[in-house]
Amino acid sequence: MKRSDDPSVIDKVRTEHERLRDIKAALLAALDRSPGADPSHWLDDVIKRFEHYRAHLIHRVALTEIGGFLEVVLERRPTLSKQVDHLKASHAEMIEMAGATMKELRELDRKHPDSVRQAGLLVKIALSEVRYHEEAEQLLVSFVFTQDTGVGD
Repeated sequence: MKRSDDPSVIDKVRTEHERLRDIKAALLAALDRSPGADPSHWLDDVIKRFEHYRAHLIHRVALTEIGGFLEVVLERRPTLSKQVDHLKASHAEMIEMAGATMKELRELDRKHPDSVRQAGLLVKIALSEVRYHEEAEQLLVSFVFTQDTGVGD
């Protein structure tokens, strides 16, 4: 059976994408909470939640690449190989960026008054980069779907 005939590939990616969305919502909620008098506990919570987000981001990328999702795209539309290669390269950049963000969060001076603001900015920039990638990936998936169904703009 070809991967494109296996609905579990797409279902697994969809499930992980939904889980990642829920984890992101919890991370954003943590950012919105007031750090109180001692921002150290708030920072610990944000770092823990970002690490959880990062782990699921890595898992989602693995499902997309190793799990066969991009193979499904190529089986259906071999002419999109350049776009798939671009997505793979941006996956690597996204994982690297999330790792760098994690490192920067851990290195924040917990006693510095700006540490809360810096943590918030670091996380929001990282989430923005991931959102940009997801939009590009969604455009590719939408294009393949509309081509498969014969629906155009």
